[in-house]
Amino acid sequence: MFGNSIAELMDFEGWCFFIASTISHASQVALIPFLVYLIFAAVRLPRVATVVHIVLVVALCILCYVNEQVFALYRFHINGFILNMFFGDSAAEIFTFDTMLYVKEGVMFVLLSAVVTGLWWVSSFVWRKFRKAFAVPVVSVFVACTLFAHGWHVYASYMQHQSVVKSAKLIPYYFPMTAYGFMVRHGFVAPDDYRKLASAHTQSSDIQYPLRPFDNVRPEKLPNIIFILIDSWNRRAFTPECMPTAYDFAQKNQWFANHVSGSNGTQSGVFGVFYGLPCYYWEAFEASHITPPLVDRLLELGYDFQVYPSAPLTDPPFARVLFSNVPNLNIKTEGESVIERDNRLADNFLADLEARTDTSAPFFSFLFFDLPHSFQLPKDKNVKFQPAWEYADYTKLNNDLDPEPFWNLYRNTCNQDDEIMSRVFDALERKGLMDSTIVVLTGDHSQEFNENHKNYWGHNGNFSLHQIGVPLICHFPDMQQPHKFTHRTTHYDIAATLMSRYLGVRNDISDYSAGHVLTDSVPRRWHVVGSNLNYAFIIEGDSILEKTADGALDVYDANLNPVNGYKLPAKEFNDAMNELNKYFK
Repeated sequence: MFGNSIAELMDFEGWCFFIASTISHASQVALIPFLVYLIFAAVRLPRVATVVHIVLVVALCILCYVNEQVFALYRFHINGFILNMFFGDSAAEIFTFDTMLYVKEGVMFVLLSAVVTGLWWVSSFVWRKFRKAFAVPVVSVFVACTLFAHGWHVYASYMQHQSVVKSAKLIPYYFPMTAYGFMVRHGFVAPDDYRKLASAHTQSSDIQYPLRPFDNVRPEKLPNIIFILIDSWNRRAFTPECMPTAYDFAQKNQWFANHVSGSNGTQSGVFGVFYGLPCYYWEAFEASHITPPLVDRLLELGYDFQVYPSAPLTDPPFARVLFSNVPNLNIKTEGESVIERDNRLADNFLADLEARTDTSAPFFSFLFFDLPHSFQLPKDKNVKFQPAWEYADYTKLNNDLDPEPFWNLYRNTCNQDDEIMSRVFDALERKGLMDSTIVVLTGDHSQEFNENHKNYWGHNGNFSLHQIGVPLICHFPDMQQPHKFTHRTTHYDIAATLMSRYLGVRNDISDYSAGHVLTDSVPRRWHVVGSNLNYAFIIEGDSILEKTADGALDVYDANLNPVNGYKLPAKEFNDAMNELNKYFK
């Protein structure tokens, strides 16, 4: 299952972890047939118990063997996508096997069954003969391996030891512990300088990103670039009553009204904006210290780069993954409350704007507001839309709840951030910067208020448009005429547009991004959202094909109604998976 690329990464530390984790995981998986064995033995059916136990163990081993072959093809373990495709009507379009292959697989199954059966009888004999001496050491080894594997993964994943992080992904449905927040709070510091690793373009041999080296030219003019993200921005709050500043900005610029994020959560949504790729690649890029090409290109061109976050950049670890090579990075904004931090980050940006003396150098600024995500407002600010909850009372949420008071609290948070943004736009206008500045205004993901009437509130719950659909408004100085675009656009298009149109990158966009130029109306078919653990494809009609964390395949229509008996279009899915995995060797 390793393949040459992962094997090249393995060192002593990696092998110790991998051996311990496989023993630990295998012991826990083996408990399932053993418990079944105990049930039959308890009802005095020893022979049935023996047969059932052997059959289940053999089946598990064969499943692991087949899973290894699936992983070699698609870089994920057996899940609902594979099962649906294999047993679907169009499976023959993808799975065309020679008769000899069936024979070889059959022989391997028989040999595997024989070996497992033999080992079962040997282990039974050892157990009967040396039960007391055998039990304690075996259990101790399993427990020790489990504690070591999870404990070491906590440390090694924080330190980004590639041999540990990447080998863990090879074990099917194994989820070792991480504790990034704990490590940060207790002062653990990685021995390596992530900035040096990133600037040296350290990359493991299992990744080819970009597909071809960048072919860059320096543009004659370099625009300033400002990203403004609003955490948890629901499209329905984007109205002239709730957000007059943002809405007026849309009327005067390029409004992409059918825009979707790269996910339903902050980590994946922001990853998609900066990389132009699904967060499916987060773990691989983090372990390989691959920073966003957009960030690298901005720094290469001499941009004055700064981030203004309301929430700290340590959780999710954006500082380490997205901005590890940015000098003098703002990690956090001081403030006792979210509204104070949102105001202060705007103040900090405006102060830096006023203090700029070298106007010949372009700047990039990332402002990340958090109020709509927090639902925290002082009483005197929670007044515009009534009736409104004083705070988000999650104990009241149910499918029959009238969402208006909760929704009004949310709208009031959006209204307050809109007022804060007005100061930013006023300053840009006053200083005459709009003619030389690109402004991208969007959200990392949306926030659902039971719009689908399935008792979903918030985000990270599903991949319907009420959790991934966000506004996108762009000010491009070279596009003077306002326009409202209605074709589907995605977060992956943002970096692609900037790199190809404004930053002198001549490569084909597919070399480094899953996106397109924003104004290109080509269909965004099989749009991938989520992470490598839980992801989905958004297909025609905004239907959702979701691979859940436990490996199942859930299919929903645009309104989150389950679609029963869905037959996966095998060829389209195979093409989509090849496209998704194309940066893996």
